[in-house]
Amino acid sequence: MDGAEEAGALRPATIEVSSEALDRARFGFHRAFPRLSAKRVLFVTQGVGLGLIGWGVAAALDRDAALTLRIMFLAAYLVFAACIIWRLLAAANLTPLLSRIGEPRGGVWPTYTLLCPVYREANVVVDLIAALDRLDYPRQALDIKILVEADDLETLAAALAAKSGPHIEVVAIPAAAPRTKPKALNVGLELARGDFVCVYDAEDRPHPLQLRASILAFEDGGARLACVQAPLVVDNAASSWISRQFAAEYAIQFREVLPLLARIGAPVALGGSSNHFRKEALRDAGGWDPFNVSEDRANFANKLNRFRTRAFHIPFVSQSCASAA
Repeated sequence: MDGAEEAGALRPATIEVSSEALDRARFGFHRAFPRLSAKRVLFVTQGVGLGLIGWGVAAALDRDAALTLRIMFLAAYLVFAACIIWRLLAAANLTPLLSRIGEPRGGVWPTYTLLCPVYREANVVVDLIAALDRLDYPRQALDIKILVEADDLETLAAALAAKSGPHIEVVAIPAAAPRTKPKALNVGLELARGDFVCVYDAEDRPHPLQLRASILAFEDGGARLACVQAPLVVDNAASSWISRQFAAEYAIQFREVLPLLARIGAPVALGGSSNHFRKEALRDAGGWDPFNVSEDRANFANKLNRFRTRAFHIPFVSQSCASAA
C-alpha cells in the first residue's frame, strides 16, 4: 500500500479538521493580536533600537575598550548574581505545596479536554494513551484529543490502534505551515468540548489524581484563576550527565521557583505541558501563537497576566523523559 492509499484507509477513523478551523488555528491569533504575534519577527522600532545599541557598544569599545569590557562584565555579573540570589530565596521557601482532594461542589465532575500533540512519535504514543487511561477521572467526562499531522501516517496508525474508547479521538491535522506544536494546540482548542483544557506531551506520565486536584484548585481559586501548572519531574536522571542536569533544572524550576512566583502573584513561566486552563480564559487570550515555538511556555503566562488572570501550582507531578544525549 502506498502513502496515498494508506492515508485514505486511516482517514475515516480520524477526526477531520475543516478548512475554516485550520485557518483560524494558523492565523487567528495574528489577526486578533498582530503586535503580539511572532508572524512578524522584527518591527521597525525594534530594528532601530537594536541598531542604536550596537552602535553605542561599538562606539564605547572604540573610545575605551578596557573600561567598556569591565562595565559589561560587571553588568553580566550582577544579572547572574541576581538569578542565583532569587533561586536561593525560592529554595528557602519551605512552605509545602498542598492540594485539596475530594468531590467538586455539586458532586459533578466537569468535562475535561486533554490536548496531546504528537509528531513522529509512534513509538511512545501507545504509552501516552496508557498513561491517560490511568487518570482517576470519570471516563464519560474526558475528551482526549490526540493531535497528529495528517501526513505522519505511522503515528496516526499507532494512535488509532491504541485507542481505548470513544473518549479518545485522533485528530488528523492537514499539513500546513507553520508546522508547530502551538498550531496543533489551536486546532485542538477549536474542537474542545470541555470547560477545562490540559496539555500533555507524548512523553508525559501524569499522576492519576492530577485532573481531580486541578478542578478543585480552580474551584478554590475563583474565577480569576486561569491556569494550574503541575510540576514536571524527569524520570531518567540516571541515564547521563545531561539528563541529570535536566532533572536538577526541573526540580529547581517546578518545585521552588514557579510556586514562589505563583504565591507572590508574578507572571509564571509555564512548563510546556501538564498545564491546565479554563477554556474561556484560554480563548479570551487568543489561544496559542502558532508562529512562536515557545508560546506554550513563558510567553503564554504573560498573556494571561495581561488579561488579569493568575496561575497556581498543584503538587501532583507528571513524569517526563529528558534527552540522554
